[in-house]
Amino acid sequence: MKKYILFAAVLFSPFLCGQESLEEYIQYGLENNLVLKQKTLDCQKSLEALREARALFYPGISFIARYTRSEGGRTIEFPAGTLMNPVFMTLNALTHSNLFSPIDDQVIKFLRPREHETKIRVTQPVFSPEIYYNTQIRKEINLYNEVDLNQYRRELIAEIKKAYYNVAMASAMLDILKETGKLLEENVRVSRKLFENDKVTKDFVYRSESELARYEQELQRAENNRKTAVAYFNFLLNRPLETPVITSFPDSFPTISPVTEQYTYSAISGREELEKLRKYQNMAELQVKMNQANKLPDIYFVFDYGFQGEEYRFNKEQDYLQASAVLTWTLFEGYRNRAKIRQAMLDKAEADSKLEEAKKKIELEVLTTLSELFTSEKEILTAEKRLRNASEGFRLVQRKYEEGQASLLEFLDARSNLTQAEENLVISKFNYLSCFADFERVTVINSDIYEKFSIK
Repeated sequence: MKKYILFAAVLFSPFLCGQESLEEYIQYGLENNLVLKQKTLDCQKSLEALREARALFYPGISFIARYTRSEGGRTIEFPAGTLMNPVFMTLNALTHSNLFSPIDDQVIKFLRPREHETKIRVTQPVFSPEIYYNTQIRKEINLYNEVDLNQYRRELIAEIKKAYYNVAMASAMLDILKETGKLLEENVRVSRKLFENDKVTKDFVYRSESELARYEQELQRAENNRKTAVAYFNFLLNRPLETPVITSFPDSFPTISPVTEQYTYSAISGREELEKLRKYQNMAELQVKMNQANKLPDIYFVFDYGFQGEEYRFNKEQDYLQASAVLTWTLFEGYRNRAKIRQAMLDKAEADSKLEEAKKKIELEVLTTLSELFTSEKEILTAEKRLRNASEGFRLVQRKYEEGQASLLEFLDARSNLTQAEENLVISKFNYLSCFADFERVTVINSDIYEKFSIK
């Protein structure tokens, strides 16, 4: 029993290590991807905007100080002398004294030459529909950005997986070509030896060298494809583009049941695109209510405590206290608010239509992705059968070629078929893994992975 366990561990260890490595790559990408960082910053900004909107419910306290120097301005002429001097003269005559001196007419200025006002003002909103609905809209915007962040996180996980599989596929293709190259180089060596011993003609050597040159072209192309795949994978992870990527060829593949309904339900209930549209619906509805509430007044309480006078003195003679209830009611704006209400209602209707359209698109996407996944699964079986036939065919032709019963053309053609079959199997397997990554992204069947790969 222990031997079988050990054999299984050795057989599946490359796949297990590759999966662990892939998980580490995904975690690294979620922590360092530049676009994800930008969306995280947008989410944090919307949260601060929500806090700003909520702060409007609290009282505002301000300190106001004013010092004024004035000259000129309007005046009031008060005829104090004209009115009082005759009275004073009569009183002096009756008392036989000069106790009552005459006075001049007075000129009173509206503006005092020097004046200061220093106060603390407290403003408390009591009833303001705009503040309330604006806060609710900001809350929906914050939730919208959070959902958008989760959507990109889900798409990034799928993109990292697909990029990883592309690197692994390019590496496997390169290994296949290198193994083929060894055989072609040996064939060139044997052909030259046979030509030197007059066993074959010169065209035999030319054909061998031509096949080797064609192989070198394919090898260069494969190396370039691998470099490009590695660069894109490192780009997603925000690493230096030439950083080596460790991959492995999988020994087993995930499978799914052919029940379409459960995947459609999972996609519709879990896709962030629909949740974003629902948030947009809520925002449009709140916008309608806010515009409708503009018909109501705003009520504020204002409290002032401070000092007024011609000199900067803070004492009981100059201090004052004032409390006010302020009501602001817009009665007519030229039907502007009515137009805003209609625009918001149209936005909500548009959001409703987009939500239904998105549901249909997701259903179609699930069906398409599921069909591609099943097709790629069948392609693996076909590719395996093709590889078995090509291997057996090459084995037979190689034996005939070594015995001199098959031509070089037959040998090279059999080897080319074997190489193409090997490459086709590699492409089929990694295409299946890429389709499965797309299937996970579309159906959200592994929703727990988004909690596991979360940004702290």
